[in-house]
Amino acid sequence: MVILGVSLTITFFSKGINQYRIMAKFVTGKELIKQVDTIIHEAKKELLVISPYIKLDDYFKKQLFKKHKGNSELHILIAFGKNENNLQKSLTKEDLEYFKDFPNISIVYIPNLHAKYYANENKGIITSINLYDHSFKNNVEFGVVSESKLIGGSSIDKDAWESSMKILKEGYAVFIRRPNYKKKYWIAKDYTGSNNLLDLTENLVKRDKLIKHSVFNFLDKTFIEKTNSHKKISREEFERNKTAKKQTAYPIKEKQPKMLSATNLGKLKNKSFNEVIDIMIAKGFIKDKNTITTLGNHSGLKYKENSRGNKWIVYPEALAESL
Repeated sequence: MVILGVSLTITFFSKGINQYRIMAKFVTGKELIKQVDTIIHEAKKELLVISPYIKLDDYFKKQLFKKHKGNSELHILIAFGKNENNLQKSLTKEDLEYFKDFPNISIVYIPNLHAKYYANENKGIITSINLYDHSFKNNVEFGVVSESKLIGGSSIDKDAWESSMKILKEGYAVFIRRPNYKKKYWIAKDYTGSNNLLDLTENLVKRDKLIKHSVFNFLDKTFIEKTNSHKKISREEFERNKTAKKQTAYPIKEKQPKMLSATNLGKLKNKSFNEVIDIMIAKGFIKDKNTITTLGNHSGLKYKENSRGNKWIVYPEALAESL
């Protein structure tokens, strides 16, 4: 699957299938999930996601899509649909906001969408599976994956791709974000940030009537750029790591005791400064009002010093019970 270029017409997404033969195979179970994961993760120039229902778990966000947040050269095109009266069932507001963070992305709403198709510049899959965490973990799903090879010609993936473009042309573009570049020299350039060219997501969430904007009116050339290395692990390994991190990454922090001067400690039990010092010496916590003993150190007594160099002893509030 090779994308030849960009125009403001449907031909932007046409593929040079005449030069390629698409090797297709039927997949299901873990192999289906692996193929969809790979298509998303390995995209460098174009990523097309067509799914009526989209709900992202941590594996989608932190493993598959994560590397693309730093790649302004990758154009991500998301199409979702159905549930006109409750769009949260098709794409949650949380996931919508997550996608809006990417530097080069188009989001299209298609009210009667039921097809599912995932593709990058090298591979595509026509499938029954939604980009929905429940589907990936629980459902029985099928798919046909096709991969480009430099030998001959075929039309399987070309037909799927071109049909997708016709569907997208009739959809409602609801969010468009595009990168800006500063030319350095020759063809080199620096990414200088992205701008939102269209944002109707609030209208979408509020179920306001949408004005139809075609995604093809916002397309521009993209360029291949080296992306940061991000090794993909399996969903099973990700879940195991996630469970392990929950057990070790957030140790319970012991609450630090409130520390008080001898004067303030004494106020809790109506004792004077001198009475507190005498009791602390008698209990072996201090040698005198300025010196902490070994027992005192183990009991939490500390020295405190101000900006003028004056130093004094402070006591854990709990020691008030010994007064």
